[in-house]
Amino acid sequence: MTSNALNWKTSLPYFITALVIFVVWAWHLNDLGVGHIYHYDEFYTYDRSTGFARNDDWLAVYSNNAPSLKKPPMQYWMSALLMEFGVADILALRLPSMIFALGVLLATAVLARVMIPLSPWAMLPPVLMVASSLQFWQHATSAMLDMGAVFFSTLSIAALIAAFERPKYWPLFGATIVLAALQKSPTPLAFLALAFLTLKITRKWQPEPPIEIWRNKKFRRMLAISVPLAFAWPILQELRFLFDGSLDGNIKGEMLDRFRPSLSDRGLGKLYDLILTGEPWLRLIGFVGLCALPFLQKRPKLYVATGIAVFFVIMMWAASGKVYARYTLLILPMLMVGATGLLFSVKRLQWVGMGVALVLCFFAGGPLKDRVATDLGQGRVRLGVPESELLKPLGDMLQPDETLLICASDRKMRVPPGAASVYASNGQRFIYLRRLELQRYLEKFDYTTGPLRGLCTIAELEQLAPELDGLSTEPTAVEGLVYWSATGVKVVSE
Repeated sequence: MTSNALNWKTSLPYFITALVIFVVWAWHLNDLGVGHIYHYDEFYTYDRSTGFARNDDWLAVYSNNAPSLKKPPMQYWMSALLMEFGVADILALRLPSMIFALGVLLATAVLARVMIPLSPWAMLPPVLMVASSLQFWQHATSAMLDMGAVFFSTLSIAALIAAFERPKYWPLFGATIVLAALQKSPTPLAFLALAFLTLKITRKWQPEPPIEIWRNKKFRRMLAISVPLAFAWPILQELRFLFDGSLDGNIKGEMLDRFRPSLSDRGLGKLYDLILTGEPWLRLIGFVGLCALPFLQKRPKLYVATGIAVFFVIMMWAASGKVYARYTLLILPMLMVGATGLLFSVKRLQWVGMGVALVLCFFAGGPLKDRVATDLGQGRVRLGVPESELLKPLGDMLQPDETLLICASDRKMRVPPGAASVYASNGQRFIYLRRLELQRYLEKFDYTTGPLRGLCTIAELEQLAPELDGLSTEPTAVEGLVYWSATGVKVVSE
């Protein structure tokens, strides 16, 4: 065989995988700027992305027009810069997620090369499997932060496994810690801890004890640099707003409390919804594949992938805070690589494994999803009309001396706080009344006196009315919701 023929044969799996990634991604890129923002958390992205220019401050994330530590700035900066260059708001909010989705597909191929290095064709099936996930594309075409988190997590797992076997990759893993922390949270650092726990549990099968990794100079240097950088942003914000007490959120509440273990009341049905929803057979095969891969590849270090997946599921099940099915996207590429490893376990039957993978992708709905299924349908709105149509008139009515109050005790009828901030707040802080405890919220807001204006359901306003002076109402475009204004709050006698 000539060298040209050999090079062509060697390059073909890379070319085909890259071509499939481009075609699938381009398919979902179409119509990205149509429709309306829909998901509740997307409005947080809208609020925080527009907050840099609105507050003339690019070194703090603003939520409800006050500095916030609830999320770091990377994707908000990306959307804000796109808007600054004239890109329409909807497209500017969604495009970063799609850019990260492209990165996820490429990182999945990289992870397959790291975990199944003897089979270049093993890159293609996990890419197709990830692309066959409806949940993946629903978040890839949204304005949420999950795709960036999945990209850096997938890249970190590839770098972690490579670095355990070849320490020269530790700087790459360190970079994923820092970038993931700027996108959403330093998840790779948690993966590193789970990996070491797994190595300790499986130490009798490992060629070297885990302590040898700790003794490696490249590893220690990586930690010494990446960990301080990963927490530099929240520490900077804590120091910057130390004295005025205006900073919303904290490191502990956003990164630790959510996954603090407890005696969870989540049953097997809830676990299924959290972990296997969407494409259960693919994910189940992925878990089996991750357990089998260290044996199939004769590489004990691959136990770290098994451990990360298993402990991740345990943490999701036992978490005391709110956890969502979308978090499982963090390990989806690794699961699909595990499934591919299982299907490719007999080298002489790799093409049979490829065929089975394609069949599984077909039953999962295939990689080319319908626009309506991915929430890009133009008609989908939460309350019957777009939030902008409901809230902009309220913003037009709001006077500089009025305090804005948005009722939010009725979960079905409430508007997202991010939407209220963008469309109705006129750049001012406002009260988001999650419970009908008006006096407590007013005290927390440091309200003393003055007129108020707001949006509530009729039932909510009826409960608040005895506490309001000079109350008047106007109808809205949504049945059951009313605009209202009041000259003040009645003084409660001691």
